[in-house]
Parts: sequence; structure tokens; C-alpha cells
Amino acid sequence: MKKSRIICTICVICLTLLACGGKKGDGLQSFTIEGTLANAADKMLYIEEITPDNGPRFVDSILCDARGCFKYEGTMQYQTFYNLHGSLYDYIVLLPSDGEVIEMSGDANDLGRTYMVKGSPESQLMWQIQSYINQSNVAIQELAQRDAENRKNLNEADFAKAHAATDSLFLAERQTTYRMMLNFIDDNPGSLSTLYALDAPFNHTMRLFYQESDFDIFEQVLQGLEEKCPDNPHTQYYRTRVERARAMASTQEIVIE
Repeated sequence: MKKSRIICTICVICLTLLACGGKKGDGLQSFTIEGTLANAADKMLYIEEITPDNGPRFVDSILCDARGCFKYEGTMQYQTFYNLHGSLYDYIVLLPSDGEVIEMSGDANDLGRTYMVKGSPESQLMWQIQSYINQSNVAIQELAQRDAENRKNLNEADFAKAHAATDSLFLAERQTTYRMMLNFIDDNPGSLSTLYALDAPFNHTMRLFYQESDFDIFEQVLQGLEEKCPDNPHTQYYRTRVERARAMASTQEIVIE
């Protein structure tokens, strides 16, 4: 009888470990990033983790072969963001989940605008956000070029009218991008990608969402994360941001860093 109880106890422990992901022993989650990039022959790629406070942490360097092929096998303690880049200002952000093999393609000389990704639903959501940003940047660049040509070719009075028109189109483009990001947040509650959408830049340096006017959206993102991944450090850090903002709201000084 005692032997039977011991066997039952061992079985319960084993089942508990499996239910908690204990099959890995060290609790780490694994993922792979691989692919082939144009113009990447013998080129070095770099991968960084984007920590919960948005600080980059260098993880590893990846050497592409003569065909531009590369492969990286990594582990993470929890789901988090990874920045992959070959140059300082041209990068992409991936969001792997445990056990995924992320397949990539694109041009190493223009990675942010050409890359494609599959094998990772959350990384595909990050690609969707990047595509919105890319569309917006192209539209703004065209407006800036039009404005520069008008300044060069029109007299002062006509330029003032034309400039007012391009300013109006700029604001309309911002509103379009704002709606796309808001719809994205509505459609993907609980995904860490909503944090990236919330902080997505407009025209490289501006923001789309501001706590003073959009604080309900900040709350909406937190609610989704609390329901799906409350123990993830990204959720915990963001929770602190929102709680701080709530406290300051009572003094009419809402600030989210």
C-alpha cells in the first residue's frame, strides 16, 4: 500500500511539472529564427532583446553565409520582443512564442520595408504594425516632396495656400494611421504586440496615442494583457506605468514615460 502511494505521488508531481512547462527542466522557452536575405552575403546580423523598460540588451551576432542564409536558435525566460538588424537604423522587431521556427525573407539593405515573416503569429502581428508605419512614412514623404516643390515654384501667397492643403493632408494621414492602430488594438486583445502598437511612432518622432486624450486606450491594452499574460514582465512593467498615470490623473498631471 505504501509503495502504491509513493508511485501515485510521483505521478502527480510529474503531471504538475508537465502542466507548468517543466518538461524543459530549466523553464526556458526555445525559438528559432532562420531565413535568406538578399544582399546579405557574409554579412553580420545582430539580435537584441527589448526589455520591459524598452532598453535594448545585446543577445548575439549572426553571420550570414555566402548565399545570405542565417539561423539563430535562442531561448527566453518569457515571451519578449527581439530586435534584429544589420545596421543601426534599419531593424525589425519579432515576437516569438515557445517552440516556433520563424522564417524570414527580405533585402538586408532595406530590411524594415522589405521583410516578410511566417511561422510565428505574434511576429506576423508585429509585421502588420510595421507595414502600417511604412505606409504612413511613404505618404508623409510624398507630402514633404510636394511641399518642397511648391516652395520652390510658387510665389509666397500661392505657397501659403498650397502649404495649408498639404498640412491638412498630413493631419488626415495621421488620423488614418491612428484608426489603423486603434483597430489593431481592438482586434488583438492580450497580445504583447498591442504594446508596440500603442507606442508606434508617427512621422518617425511623433506619437499616435497620448495619455491625456487616449488614456482609455492605455487602460484597454492593460486589461487585455492582465487577462492573457498577467505574469509577463512586460505586462508588469506596463501595469506600473498605468498605475502611476492613474495616480497622477487625480492632480491633472497624467504622465506615462
